Amino acid sequence: MNKSQMPRRGNTLLTAGRCLRTIIAMLLLIGNCASINAQSDNTNSPYTRYGYGQLADQSFASQRGMGGIGYGLRNPKDINPLNPASFSTVDSMTFMLDLGVKGQMGFFNDNGTKNTRYNAGLEYIAVQFPVAKKLGVGAGIEPISYVGYKYGETDKEAVPGNYSYTQYEGAGGLNKVYGNIAYEFGRLSAGVKVGYVFGDITHPQTSSFSSSSIDRTTWSDSLHARGLNLDFGLQYRQPLSDNTEFVIGAVYTPKLKLNAQFSKSEIQYDGNGYITGDPIYTGDLNYNFQLPETFGIGASYRKYNKYTVGMDATYQRWADANYFSKTDTLTNRLKINIGGEYTHKLRYRAGAYYSTSYFEAFNPAGQAGGYDEYGVTLGIGIPMIDHRSYINFAVAAEALRSKAPVFVHEYYLKFTVSYTFNELWFRKRKML
Repeated sequence: MNKSQMPRRGNTLLTAGRCLRTIIAMLLLIGNCASINAQSDNTNSPYTRYGYGQLADQSFASQRGMGGIGYGLRNPKDINPLNPASFSTVDSMTFMLDLGVKGQMGFFNDNGTKNTRYNAGLEYIAVQFPVAKKLGVGAGIEPISYVGYKYGETDKEAVPGNYSYTQYEGAGGLNKVYGNIAYEFGRLSAGVKVGYVFGDITHPQTSSFSSSSIDRTTWSDSLHARGLNLDFGLQYRQPLSDNTEFVIGAVYTPKLKLNAQFSKSEIQYDGNGYITGDPIYTGDLNYNFQLPETFGIGASYRKYNKYTVGMDATYQRWADANYFSKTDTLTNRLKINIGGEYTHKLRYRAGAYYSTSYFEAFNPAGQAGGYDEYGVTLGIGIPMIDHRSYINFAVAAEALRSKAPVFVHEYYLKFTVSYTFNELWFRKRKML
């Protein structure tokens, strides 16, 4: 090899240092993102009063535009968090970073009473890069669930003019910081995602009374949860011609027992706002909490640089997961996703999804029922000047239709914007 073909040591060291600095900055941002995600107002749904709240869509903007598919996707231009095996498809000289922000408009119909709410915030961040040929790794943070609601109801007493008013609130959710590794064995790829689950969920409740020596009483339930979970993924790709392939993927997540502390409090106040009586605090109640065993399978058909179509199915065994040390308090959940992408300079995406709820809510009449969730999506990927990095937009129109009469129906317009940074940092430079 002559001198003109030798890589410059300075450029190699510069690339390594640049990569290390970005990874350190990303880890710091993950910590900040975790704090933001735990405290931000991500939802206003009264359904989040039940279970662990509203389950998050764990796909990224590029997949959300295609209805949220991902188990069978293998695209070296995107980070795919849904199947750990997909991380082996990263280009041997590429460092990728994906950062996503979401916003939503929620429209609520409670037996004729209508309301509109808005939410927005930083949602996820992830990196992916190769460490050897056919071996890819990554890390990131993603939401698992959101809790956020505030509503009240008035209970009139038998004596005219007497009443009590109760306000219900909730906040918090569960998140996951993870690392991912995947390796490609010929046409078969295998990967594992190791995640640290953490989060706090609180449910304050305040009742005010018009005719009592006690002006109001405040109750609060708090769940502090931690745990280590694993996601296992496989993908098999079958070339059908020089420029087409079929990919089938599967993901399995074992049941996770959370290290959880649950506490309760009760405080009473008089008309002057002073605490009356002795506050009641009950901490570290011995309940078992679990996240469910999950099965996912999906497939895609792809014509390189032209189009991709795919479909996913997810089944979660919530009925077998402990919630307050009981099973059968939650219900098994099924989700179906379908979508595709067409590329002509820009990347045009569309899709749809359907899922059932994993809990049963109760309406004011005491009737139980969950909801069915329907959604249609559109998306677009806009390449940057280098044609490697992308800005991704996704929008979803979603409806949550209650199975119980006289309950809240919810409709959403959800927006996700992400920047997928794709840089050839590991290319060897040539001396001129």
